[in-house]
Amino acid sequence: MKILYCLVDSSRPGGMERIISCKANYLADILGYDVSIITTDRGNKGNFYRFSDKIHFIDLDINYWELNQYSFAKKFWIQIKKRKVHKKKLAEYLFQQKPDIVISTYTHEFTLLPSIKDGSKRIGEIHFSKHYNRIENKNKIQPFLNKIFSRLAEWRKHSYITKYDKFIVLTKADLQNWKKYPDVEYIYNTLSFYPEETAPLNAKRVISVGRLALQKGYDMLIEAWEKVYTAYPDWRLDIFGEGEDSDFLHRLISSKKLEHVITINTPTGNIISEYLNSSVYVMSSRYEGFPMVLIESQTCGLPCISFDCPDGPAEIITDCEDGFLVENGSVTLLAEKIKTLIENESLRIEMGKKAKENVKRFSPDIIMKEWDRLFREILSEKQLKFSC
Repeated sequence: MKILYCLVDSSRPGGMERIISCKANYLADILGYDVSIITTDRGNKGNFYRFSDKIHFIDLDINYWELNQYSFAKKFWIQIKKRKVHKKKLAEYLFQQKPDIVISTYTHEFTLLPSIKDGSKRIGEIHFSKHYNRIENKNKIQPFLNKIFSRLAEWRKHSYITKYDKFIVLTKADLQNWKKYPDVEYIYNTLSFYPEETAPLNAKRVISVGRLALQKGYDMLIEAWEKVYTAYPDWRLDIFGEGEDSDFLHRLISSKKLEHVITINTPTGNIISEYLNSSVYVMSSRYEGFPMVLIESQTCGLPCISFDCPDGPAEIITDCEDGFLVENGSVTLLAEKIKTLIENESLRIEMGKKAKENVKRFSPDIIMKEWDRLFREILSEKQLKFSC
């Protein structure tokens, strides 16, 4: 079976890139699928995560990232030109390679694929909550026209969902948000690793991992840490990530005089070591899809604290058993739960043990069976259609 994933840039660190590597590797190495990944912005850069040598990579050299340097008006027209080139190159590849199934990751190709009639079946998968666009527009300071354009672009994407054979979301909760559309299912993300080691949970260190952007809510985490610091000045917070909010977050840390206890580190390829040398994982996101960082940290035996944001954390963390769910956006409660785990080592250890056990339900051998089933069902429907 030939599977093609469409991705923007496999050289970037991120949850979506991480999960695509996990799924593609399993399909190629374990299930024997013929897997390809086609990107638009990778260029000559290497992959950030490990991909199987059996996977084929193709970059179309569209470079949507260049749009960031232009004004709104100029960006609009250049984007139209890029999309025409994108569709042409994508169509040429599909007709040449003839994949059985093409998977869109809900990015630039999502509205292009339905009009390319190469005979492949189509799956769309979204890696955020359905509410992500509304939350971004509510919290992000940007020109009014940008907000309008963003909403229109999202509305346009929604109109293409019915053109896909299946649309996959990441949680039961988000499935309800999309229930008016047919052929929508949820499939959880799978574990990317499960180390034998377990964090001893004796380091005076809390960790958080993610893109430095509004979505991840690091401004709220820094505010919460200001409250933690007054009670536990010997503990530190390490954030791993990069992104557009880097300068803003560094200034925020400096304004609160917390530079000696909060460090923003660049992404690392050995995140397991960082988890194992921490005692608590904290996630302060405004929205999610199915946060890989929560299940990854749980595999290392870390208790997790997270805002109960839409969607994902509530289907990963069992509140008061392997971590804490906090009222979404409550900085005060977030700080209180962090302090609870700091001052109670036995509770940390007990929650960490349960986290490492509970997270096994997301193992690849369980989750990837769902993808294998889905692929076979879709192709069976295609064969049945032709036989009739």
